[in-house]
Order: sequence, then structure tokens, then C-alpha cells
Amino acid sequence: MPPLVFADYDAAADWADREHTTLLRLVPAAVSAGLDPLAWRLAEALWSARYPSAPGSDWIEPMRAGLAAAERAGEPGAQIRLLNFLGMAYREYRRLDEGMECHRRARELAHRTAMPLEEARALNLIGLIHLELRKFDPAAEHFERAAAIFRDADEPRRAAMALSNIASTRLDAGRLSEAEEAVQQALAAHRALSNERSVGNALYIVAELRREQGELAAARHAIDEALDIALNLRSHVLEGFWLLTLGDIQRVAGQYGDALTSYQRSAKLHRRLGDRSREALAWRGTGQTYAAMERCDEAAAFHRRAAVVHGQLGDAWQHALELDHLAAAVDMADPQAARAHWAEALSHLAAYTDPRAVAVRSRVEGRLADPA
Repeated sequence: MPPLVFADYDAAADWADREHTTLLRLVPAAVSAGLDPLAWRLAEALWSARYPSAPGSDWIEPMRAGLAAAERAGEPGAQIRLLNFLGMAYREYRRLDEGMECHRRARELAHRTAMPLEEARALNLIGLIHLELRKFDPAAEHFERAAAIFRDADEPRRAAMALSNIASTRLDAGRLSEAEEAVQQALAAHRALSNERSVGNALYIVAELRREQGELAAARHAIDEALDIALNLRSHVLEGFWLLTLGDIQRVAGQYGDALTSYQRSAKLHRRLGDRSREALAWRGTGQTYAAMERCDEAAAFHRRAAVVHGQLGDAWQHALELDHLAAAVDMADPQAARAHWAEALSHLAAYTDPRAVAVRSRVEGRLADPA
């Protein structure tokens, strides 16, 4: 049978969407039939062919089955790639410990079998989990090591991706000038390579920087371009995440109705994707918008819901931020409850020492020291 040929990206995405359920069954079916070489090859191919808006959690079991087949077949290259795919699926589902274990195994096997590019990919992915955990120094170290290997191997696309991740690390830590330098280099590289998805990611970082600098028109221009890319790629993952930034920009600009619409769309997409963390971030934005509108009861309700989710997920940083917002929302009506929320937030902030965390902790300590 000749391979399928698609007229364009949309035709391929339509096919992947229609066949999603069938594709998920192929790897386990090959394993059941005793066809391990086919199973691991299918797992590799299907990861790249998956529908762009499919939940990452859907691919955990097929990747696990493909990995087991590659291990039985003694195929180290396939094992490394499938460990990294599986780790990415775990990270999308915020199963970070399992994701880290996959990427560390991939990195060790790649190093042992002298596959430097695969080792660099694993290093980059380990860095992303450190970034999720707000461990900025090890995140930056892994990204820089990965970028160096990619540059030595003349892999400019992957080197630029690692540079974007360095920019994200600096942004999240509150080192804005350092983030600016890295993201501009990364954006230029991605544009030169016509790497559309990575252009969008760099534009999202630019938008966040501009918003924090108070340059709302420039921030809006960057995030609108990023969202156009997400829509062109038909990726609900990217659209949902970048809508959070659009909502933040609209909220700061006083466009409250538009902001609520953006957050609502983001929450809906993340619920469909099974991403509880980012759904809760959309609730946070909704709460902040209601607070800006002086509708404090509604604000508190959304922040309370989001705080519960972040607590359940064990995300101490996001939980602390949410408790801070909740405290501010209830302060006028119930200052005693507000102080309790701020005290709990402070207990979660103790582990973080980056500039952004220090600033948040100082502000919360100031609220608790205020006798009023």
C-alpha cells in the first residue's frame, strides 16, 4: 500500500483528528500480536503524527507499550526517543516525577551509547521539568548544556529552542533584562528558520516581558501574532496557554469583558485537554478581573477554586500566589481570614529565593506586618 499523501497541513491534521482513537490502539495491538519491531516503530511515528489538540495524557499508554517493545527488541535509540516522548506526555499531564525519571533514563542511556544529540534533547527536557518546579539554576544549567551540544552538532533549530527555554527561565525568575536579551536572539533565529511553533513561543515570552514593562500595545501585538500561529497550527494546547497572556494584557488595559472571554476560552480548552493546572490559572485571571471590577465575592470564589487545585497538584508556588490573591479579595470583608491566607502563602514561599519570589514574599510579609 502506498503511503498517505496530504495536500497540506490542514488535510493531515483532519486525518489525525478523525483517526485519533484508531491510532491510539495500534501500538498495543502490535504488542499483542507479538510484533515488537512494528510496535516501537509505530509508537515513534504516531507521536509525530498525533493530532495537535489531542490531550497528552492520551499518549501515555501507547508510548509505554512502544518503550517496552523497544526494550525487548534491544533498540537503544528507540528506547531513548520513546523515553523522552513518554516523559513529555507525563509533563503535559503534570506527572512531573515520572516525567523526570523518563528523561533521566533517556539521558543516561544516550550518554552510555554515545548519542550526543539524543543526550542534548534529554537535557533540554530535564530543564523544562526543573523550570516547572521553579528550580531555575538547574533548569538553566541543563538548557545551556543542551544548547552547547546542539551548536556543536550544527543543529540551529534545537539550539534556538534551548535558548528560548533559557529566556523563559530568566523571565519566570524575574530577571527581565537577561530574558530580553535571550528571547530576542531566539526569536530572530526561529524566524530565520521558519520554525512557526517556536516563533509563537518566543512571541509569548516577548508579550509577557512587554506586559510587565507596561508596554501594553507591544505586548498585545506580540501575543496576537502568537495566537494566530496557534490557530494556524490548530493547537488547543498553545491557544489555551497563550490566551492566559492575552487575558492578562486585556485585564491590565481595563478591557474586563474581553479579558473574561479570553480566560473563559482558556479554561474551557484546558479542561478539554485535562490540564488542571492551567485551567486553574484561567480561574486566577478571572478572579483578578472580578477584583479589578470590585466584585470581590466573585473574585474570591474563583481564587478559592484555583487554590484548591494548586494545592491538590502539590504546586507550592502557584498555591502561594493564589492564596495571596484570595487574601486580597476577602480582606475588606474578613481581614482575619485574609491574614490566615497570607500566613499560609508565606509558608509556601519559604523555599524560593529567586528575585520574583523574594519580591512576593516581601509584599506578603508587609501585609502581615500591617496592624490594620
